[in-house]
Amino acid sequence: MKASLYTVLILALGITSCAIYQKTSVVPPLEIPGAKHVKMRMCAPCHRERVESFESTTHARIAVKGMEKEGLGCGMCHGPGSLHMENEYEPNLIINPRKNPDICFRCHLDKKAEFRLQYHHPVLEGRVACADCHDSHGSESRSWTLTSFSDTSQVCFKCHPEQRGPFVFEHDAMREGCTICHKVHGSVNDKLLIARDSNLCLRCHFQTQLDSSRFLVGDSNHTTRMPRGSCFSAACHTTVHGSNFDDHLRY
Repeated sequence: MKASLYTVLILALGITSCAIYQKTSVVPPLEIPGAKHVKMRMCAPCHRERVESFESTTHARIAVKGMEKEGLGCGMCHGPGSLHMENEYEPNLIINPRKNPDICFRCHLDKKAEFRLQYHHPVLEGRVACADCHDSHGSESRSWTLTSFSDTSQVCFKCHPEQRGPFVFEHDAMREGCTICHKVHGSVNDKLLIARDSNLCLRCHFQTQLDSSRFLVGDSNHTTRMPRGSCFSAACHTTVHGSNFDDHLRY
């Protein structure tokens, strides 16, 4: 009984700490000439839905060092909004992060580095925006990625519907999400893969070396097959996301 009570107390403390957690950023606030920062509630008359959902997101708990009392809120990413309130139709009086990923990179420096890798989503080239995948205002988003709370892969399927299925024979890895195989921002491997060639597949499909003459994957001898190329080369498991014809993910 005592153990159960302690468990409840620990969970309650954890939930409370998550609710009040506030991260202080050392990144200086954005500036717009002649504009001043306003409280987030001042944005609500025109952007009520955005403001209400934003209050429960991770970004809402960020403060700028030395300006905690200012309650930057929307101004954290959109800049000071006083002039925008006076003339909402003038685009230069407010910052739109969708048009400039550098706003996101002010805090997410590691992601900027990933986008500079050889294979990457074309964010720096302006063909994809961070907001195409992440909803910084959404209360129905995962707090650590700001992607769809229902299914992380739903974000990927918006641009890659052919990988969605449903398939008669589904690759079990798809249940874990696209990120189990792909580094979504950038990678040194083609197709944004986490590892090269068969090394990617063998992270889950462990090989067993019984003797020097046999190389097993599962219960199948791949001694003569593995040297020919990757598991998903033209000769073998080409439909890695799923197949409607073969339970070994082949055409």
